[in-house]
Amino acid sequence: MVKVLSFALFSLATAISAVSAQLDRPGQFYRLGACPDLGCVFPPDRTNFLAGAKFDVRVEVHGEDQIQPDTDYSLSIRKLSKADTKDRKNNSNKPVDFTKFTKVQPDAPEAWNFSYFKDAAAYWKSQSGDKNASTIVNVASSAWRNIQLREPGTYEVLLKYQDKASGNQKTSQLIWNVNAVPKKRKAKNVILFIGDGMTTAMITAARLISKPHVSGLYQKRMHMDQFPVLGHVMTHSVDSLITDSANSASAYNTGHKSSSGALGVYADSSPSPFDDPKQELLAQLLRRRSKKNGGKGGVGIVTTAEVQDATPAAVFSHTRQRGEKATIVDQMIHGQDPVVADVILGGGGKFFHSKNGGKSLNGTDYYEAYSKERGYKTVFDRDELLAYNGKDPLLGIFHSSNLDVWLDRNVYKGNLNQTGSDPRGSGLPALNQPNLDDMVIKGLEVLDKRYRKEGWFMMAEAASVDKMMHPLDYDRALADLLELDNTIGKTKDWLKRNNLDKDTLILTTADHGHSFDVYGSVDTQYFNSFLDSQEVEKKNSIGTYENSGWPSYVDADGDGFPDEWNVRYTLAAGTAGFPTHREDFQVNVNGARIPAVAQVYEANPEDAPHGINKAGTLGGNESVGVHSLQDVPIFASGPGSELFAGVQDNTEIFHKIAEVLGLGEQK
Repeated sequence: MVKVLSFALFSLATAISAVSAQLDRPGQFYRLGACPDLGCVFPPDRTNFLAGAKFDVRVEVHGEDQIQPDTDYSLSIRKLSKADTKDRKNNSNKPVDFTKFTKVQPDAPEAWNFSYFKDAAAYWKSQSGDKNASTIVNVASSAWRNIQLREPGTYEVLLKYQDKASGNQKTSQLIWNVNAVPKKRKAKNVILFIGDGMTTAMITAARLISKPHVSGLYQKRMHMDQFPVLGHVMTHSVDSLITDSANSASAYNTGHKSSSGALGVYADSSPSPFDDPKQELLAQLLRRRSKKNGGKGGVGIVTTAEVQDATPAAVFSHTRQRGEKATIVDQMIHGQDPVVADVILGGGGKFFHSKNGGKSLNGTDYYEAYSKERGYKTVFDRDELLAYNGKDPLLGIFHSSNLDVWLDRNVYKGNLNQTGSDPRGSGLPALNQPNLDDMVIKGLEVLDKRYRKEGWFMMAEAASVDKMMHPLDYDRALADLLELDNTIGKTKDWLKRNNLDKDTLILTTADHGHSFDVYGSVDTQYFNSFLDSQEVEKKNSIGTYENSGWPSYVDADGDGFPDEWNVRYTLAAGTAGFPTHREDFQVNVNGARIPAVAQVYEANPEDAPHGINKAGTLGGNESVGVHSLQDVPIFASGPGSELFAGVQDNTEIFHKIAEVLGLGEQK
């Protein structure tokens, strides 16, 4: 019989000195992320909660190989006073059965098994066909749904179970911190710009190729440069050094850490990708904001990726697998407490229909469903988007997959002529895609019409900064970064024209970084004058230190982008994590790079065919570059911007936005 576990919560600031924290385990392979022992509780140790925000709780008790787990475990909770943080043994509050404390009955007990690899040796043995390399884990589990902890403070949570392998009684102790949030808001609106994969080094490079300079001094700055507040964001996930876009964007939208690929949930070990313990999303909180703050707020989602992709989906979705894109489309309007955003603009048309390669859930026509069930006006190209002046919620899908990048939409337009990119499944190319600023400004117009009084939240993503950094296509990545920066400038102008600038907080950040940097400049004319075999001579075209002269990019028309991308003097740039490939430091005019090919990846002979060879730093199973560890910048402007100065965890961004919007009064 499953006994309900008891919890105890704790104020993190004081708890650290009184409680020995569970150190993260070294290594690369875990039985289950965020679960240091055979007894697991999600949310895990040291989680920070927003008072009144909803969340699920799951307990898992594990037994490895032939050992069956204890099913007679118990969960309890108690709130600690300030004095208790110094001496918890004298706490006057005794642990209380979790079900009794929360007044929420758990789901029926569950059981399943899964397998994992104990280390890299076991993993690679399995890849060579060893079926005995993995370790089987048997699981007993219970889950509590829609829990709320309304009273701020520190709690201690205790899971007690029998370790049947050793015969010992064991206790998993967790500390949870519940943060109070002011009920009075500082800003009515928040815009969160995300340059996916954007780092300080990339911003520096984008500035270098786009802004005029005299005697080494810039005569113009980027719009990001002009924000009054600058901070840094730590991006680690709950169980790994390097994050992906799903769990990093999820941290911004929930205030909780998660695992790779997870959106709005803690990744458990269950077979289903949709039953993992959920966390309430910022957009959901905004929808049930108190009447004192004007009623529910509006929500806008804008991206140059598929609208089901990790970063936009983090605004409205709950799943352990970011790749469940067909179901993610359904969750927007049919999910549990669905967000039903007022503005959804981006790509991903193939998951809305079943025509000509369409992949919609159960063959559903979601264009029709969004229109008939939720009243969306649907547009499919730039002209239709700009022509829309209504007040109905707006769904704009402009590509079957991710939107083409700025450089191809605006410079090398011949690369758009690809069959099958039309978002409606016609088989035709999508030749009239909007730019990011088109989508953001139109989205703001709709939000303003619908929620001028109540306020709104918009997430706008420049997705292909990241998507082009992966294949080492630095020109396309920097062009999309410049598109983001120009969009920020036009957004600030729009807010001022509409008297919203004093009511709106603007944040610009990234979800993670790439290890990109510039180490010199390249004379491509000299580089190209040598034979392919003359790699040493080609490398002599790279100038460093006093020979690293300024590149040839010029923005004579002042639009924020270089007038010419195929120039003589370019940037010597690279990343730390890359596959074996060839490099010529020149823009690929024929579309995005494919740096490595074959099953065990080697240099693509058709990519930079006259370049130099660069031996990869990654394993042979990696075809593109990977994310990096570095902190990412955050720029802030407007009411509440001072909160984002300094170094902060990515989960703190959620709590600070909640504070700015005054989401402390919940029902």
